Amino acid sequence: MARKLFLINCIFAYLLLSNSTAKAQQSVDLIMDNFTSSVISQTNTLLANSAIESSMRNARKGKSAKALATKVNFNYTPNKALQQKVVQQLGDNLKARNAAAGQAFFNALGPGKADYNQLFAQMVQQSGLPANNAATALAAYLEVGYVVVNNVQNTTSITAEVDKALQRQTTALLSQNKRLTTPTAISRLGEELKLQAVVLYLGWQSALQGGQSAQFSSGIDQQFKSMGLDLTKVKLTSKGLVKK
Repeated sequence: MARKLFLINCIFAYLLLSNSTAKAQQSVDLIMDNFTSSVISQTNTLLANSAIESSMRNARKGKSAKALATKVNFNYTPNKALQQKVVQQLGDNLKARNAAAGQAFFNALGPGKADYNQLFAQMVQQSGLPANNAATALAAYLEVGYVVVNNVQNTTSITAEVDKALQRQTTALLSQNKRLTTPTAISRLGEELKLQAVVLYLGWQSALQGGQSAQFSSGIDQQFKSMGLDLTKVKLTSKGLVKK
C-alpha cells in the first residue's frame, strides 16, 4: 500500500503544498482533530482488549493470522450515498470544533472535490487487496499510521506480501467484533476507515513539507497509544505487525 501512496501526494500537491506553511499547519490541525472524531470510538473498540497484541503473539509463535479469522466476509458493495454521508459527517464534526480544519477538509475532499474512494483504490492497487473491504481499510489505516509514527521514508520493504499479511491480521481482528455482522455495519466502517487512511496520509505529507514531521509523528503516536497500540514497539513484516 505504502508504495502507492506517492500517487496521492502528486494528486493533492496543488491542494496541500502550494502556498505556505500556514496551509500545511491547517492540514496538521485537520488530521489531529480528525483523530478525535467519531470514527475513533469505533476503531478504539476494534483495538481494545489487546486484539492486535494477540494477533502479534500468534504471528511470533508461527501461527497463521488467516487461521484466526472467521468466515465473516468483509467485502462490501460501495455506495455513493454512504460515501458522501461519511465525508459530510466528518467534515461537519471537524468544522464544529475547528473551523479552519473543517474548511480545509471540505476544500480537499468535499462535494465536487477529489474522491477519497478513488485515492484509496490507488493506495491498495499494487497490493492486490480488494479496496471495498473493511479489513483492507483497517490494514491501510494501520499501515499509514505505522509509516507516520516511525517516520518511514523508504517504503520499498512494504511489499504486497506484507500488505496481505497485515490484512489477514485485521480480518482476524474485525472478526472478533460481534457488531460487524451486517452489510450495513461493515460498509460503514470500511468507508470511514478508507477516509481516515487517506486523510492521515495527506496530513503526513503536508507536515513533511511544512517542516512539522516530528510534531505530527508525536501527535499521531500518542493517538494510537490512546487506542492501545504502540506503533513504536512493532515492525511491519511478512507476518504483519510483530513486536520488535
